[in-house]
Amino acid sequence: MRFRKNFPKALEYYNQALEIDKKIQNKGGIAVNTGSIGSVYRDQQDYPHALAYLFSALQMNEGMGDKSSMSISAGNIGECYLYIAKDTTGKIKKDSLIPSGKAANLNKAIEYLNRSITLCKETGDLNNLQSSTKDLSEAEELSGNYKTALDDYKQFVTAKDSVFNIDNNVKITNLETKRDLELKDKQIEIDRLEVAKKRNERIYYISGIVGLMVIVVIISRNYKRQQRSNTLLTKTNSLLTTEKKRSDDLLLNILPSEVAEELKDKGSADAKLFEEVTVLFTDFVSFTKVSERLTPKELVKELDTCFKAFDEITSKYNIEKIKTIGDAYLAVCGLPLANPNHAENIVRAAIEINAFMQGRVAKLGNSTFEIRIGIHSGSVVAGIVGVKKFAYDIWGDTVNTAARMEQNSEAGKINISQTTYELVKDKFNCEYRGEIEAKNKGEMKMYFINA
Repeated sequence: MRFRKNFPKALEYYNQALEIDKKIQNKGGIAVNTGSIGSVYRDQQDYPHALAYLFSALQMNEGMGDKSSMSISAGNIGECYLYIAKDTTGKIKKDSLIPSGKAANLNKAIEYLNRSITLCKETGDLNNLQSSTKDLSEAEELSGNYKTALDDYKQFVTAKDSVFNIDNNVKITNLETKRDLELKDKQIEIDRLEVAKKRNERIYYISGIVGLMVIVVIISRNYKRQQRSNTLLTKTNSLLTTEKKRSDDLLLNILPSEVAEELKDKGSADAKLFEEVTVLFTDFVSFTKVSERLTPKELVKELDTCFKAFDEITSKYNIEKIKTIGDAYLAVCGLPLANPNHAENIVRAAIEINAFMQGRVAKLGNSTFEIRIGIHSGSVVAGIVGVKKFAYDIWGDTVNTAARMEQNSEAGKINISQTTYELVKDKFNCEYRGEIEAKNKGEMKMYFINA
């Protein structure tokens, strides 16, 4: 929380709240108010006091094992070090918590922001993930690590999109509301016709023989009116059927069928842990260079052709496409329904995707892309998040490791982890690459799939 005007009053109230929490021994409240006081000092550029309170809050949250609050505290500490590194006034007070020099403070910022991001991914805290990845991208850029800064910025954009992915839910709700209103209107029309029919029947009986001609005329008019009403009802039913199909098709285009049914039945869908899945990441090599050679229309058309082919291949192997991120493609096998062949299916799909792209390169040359593929097996959490333009997404270390497999792959190659290798080694020709350094993972055993 930022206080841009009345810092003394903010500190006064936070200190009052802190004393109350201490009296009632509310550990969570003590940690929250301690961190808030640190944030006020940070916004006042009183960094020694800010870091003292923020580290104290982090230590309290660690003692309680509260990972969500730990991620917030670590993010605030990283942001504070980033502010110190960007400070050009030269007025920062010397303190044991503040290292000397811009580079040292940037390293501290990167250390704590990475810690915050790791915890955010574990707890599914997308709001704090969005803030920390943005700050980390800026810190990496100031450190001269431009590629890493770009990767971090992609993470920030992904988190930002996820937070606001509920717009489609609103559209679906509007369609359902429209259908309900039309059903009510239809019932009102039916009731009106029924009342009119009864009223006319009474007139027929009273009029008798004397009003025979009048009755004939009325019957004729009612018959025509009934025909028009029947036609209207037929059109209404047809419209309702069409709109419901559009609504269902839209939902199935966004979500797996099982999740879509749960959403329609309950109005919500619970996040679930899937213990055994395999994740596939693809990325186009030298995408920027190829995009410079193509017009915007040609670039979008080529991406659409490639991703449509990927969709057809993954569907054939019961693989769930999660999303595309720019020129990257993310898919997973083993959810929402368990699949004992999840690793084999992903590898077979990766071989076909790689072969498809090699065929495109042979046909189009430098007017298309070479592809790099990474695969890892493990557990993920899957569910619907966000409040606008909602989407089905997956999280967990398995997703991050699959991304590292892709980053350490080569053009035209399929790179798999040791875990995936153990699942498919008897079915595919695998080439051991040795232990390779992966970002934030250390050295990992990796293998190429030789199709």
